[in-house]
Amino acid sequence: MGAIGRYLLRNGIRKGFLGGSRPWLVVAGVAAGWKVLQKLAGNDEKVVLSEVLQPGETMVIAHGREPR
Repeated sequence: MGAIGRYLLRNGIRKGFLGGSRPWLVVAGVAAGWKVLQKLAGNDEKVVLSEVLQPGETMVIAHGREPR
């Protein structure tokens, strides 16, 4: 779920459940359903590498070819 989805879910809960707005309540339901479907589909992003780079260091990310 991207930033837009988190925004919709957060505001849907805040303005819909807590604020009493029916349209925002529907938005919260759709956003929550989308999040559940993504979990069931297994589309979770996975961190495969995490390193701290010092000033002056670079990291080359290449796919299918040798880096220059």
